[in-house]
Amino acid sequence: MKTSNYFTCKAILLVTTVLLASLNLSCTSETRLLNKVPVNSVNIKVVDQNDNPISGAQIEASNGRQTTTDANGKANVRFGSVGIHSITVLADNHMPNNFIVTMPTDRGDTITARLADPIEFTGITFGSANLYPLMFNYMFSSYGYGLEINDYQAGQWTSWAINTGENEDTMIMSKAFLKELDNGQQWWQIEIKDVNDEGSNYIAEVLFAKNRDSIVRYREKIGDNEAQEKPVSKGWYTSPTELTKESQEGALSKQNVEVIIPKGTFMANLLKYGVAPEISLNIWKAKDKAIPGSVLKYETSSTDGELMYRSTLQDFGNDASTKLNSY
Repeated sequence: MKTSNYFTCKAILLVTTVLLASLNLSCTSETRLLNKVPVNSVNIKVVDQNDNPISGAQIEASNGRQTTTDANGKANVRFGSVGIHSITVLADNHMPNNFIVTMPTDRGDTITARLADPIEFTGITFGSANLYPLMFNYMFSSYGYGLEINDYQAGQWTSWAINTGENEDTMIMSKAFLKELDNGQQWWQIEIKDVNDEGSNYIAEVLFAKNRDSIVRYREKIGDNEAQEKPVSKGWYTSPTELTKESQEGALSKQNVEVIIPKGTFMANLLKYGVAPEISLNIWKAKDKAIPGSVLKYETSSTDGELMYRSTLQDFGNDASTKLNSY
């Protein structure tokens, strides 16, 4: 499905930069050796929106492995170690698909990656049908780990500035927990803005299944267009892995760190994780319980200090409501 209106390419390019940066893992001689050991593997089946197989699709895994699909749209990805791995599926004239697998839990499984058709955005193409799960996975999780240490309450929202080490442009993204239904399903909202173009914005409202493990409804509004109900199929979204209390305690690096954001100055504890060889994830956990999710900032960087991406809280509140008349 195409639209005549345009969403700014800067925000989309920044998302793509963040996505690619998150897969830019250093491959030492030790990791290359480990990755040659075919201990665990998953099968990937790549199809289009009509379930037709896509041959020649490129599959990239965060352990450095790359492969392409055969004439039946199938490929096998092997892993030489256990843990969480990011997988990106790319094909010409289709929206990328991104998901997480866990070894050995998913060993031997066949995962279907459904690639949406693209729509036009200011000279480039980007499939809107999978934009929300893409943004959610790569802006509010890192290497598959959830960054909402505490729950949001209905009506709470947060606004974030996203940038990377290679791109000086900043994208502002807001997320809000709108409402919980009687059956446990939850309405959430996401909004993307380009700070250099006030007229450019994207709003999506999605209905999560109970426990937020899948998306069951999806509505979006691009620029000045009318809000649209989008088709939802299974497999769009992979929920982040939650960090245990013990893991947070073990990752505590510094206490009572001062973090200055536009909303004010807050105190935080710094959690440091090694999520991959030579890749670090830092999370500044707010001590103020009033902050939705209790996170002030998080960033991923190489061990030599090179920034891959950073997300910093800008503002928060408790007055969120639907902008698309979703309920």
